[in-house]
Amino acid sequence: MDSELSLAESNLVEIEIPSRVDMVAVVRMIVAAATNAVDAIHGDRLDDLRWVTSEATTNAIEANLQHADDGRVQVRCEVAEGCVKLAVSDQGPGMPAVAAVANFADHRPLSAGSLGIPLMKHFSSAWSYHSGLGGTTVQMELHQ
Repeated sequence: MDSELSLAESNLVEIEIPSRVDMVAVVRMIVAAATNAVDAIHGDRLDDLRWVTSEATTNAIEANLQHADDGRVQVRCEVAEGCVKLAVSDQGPGMPAVAAVANFADHRPLSAGSLGIPLMKHFSSAWSYHSGLGGTTVQMELHQ
């Protein structure tokens, strides 16, 4: 497999993957396993984490594939009792500001299949992003 994984004593997992859709399931599995290892969150919140991990990773892969080179996706997951912090970064062309402020309550996708950002915001206890010419990083926290 063409990915890198490290687990530090601080319950931190960092993954770097190629921009391939088949890698989304791998990222989901690793993030869920790291979360289960310390019982950070469980039940419905673990399902929410799986959802936001898939959405953020898929969006990052798609952003990279829109760019001239396919780039790599970086995923950082920090787990502690009752909390998971997730950051997903791409090297794509950057996210338009309107996409980041989309509100799930509006129930209006910005384009076909683009409810991912509003849903990530909805399921997260805290959500932020930084976007520019060098790519985008989406950060989320999920609390039990």
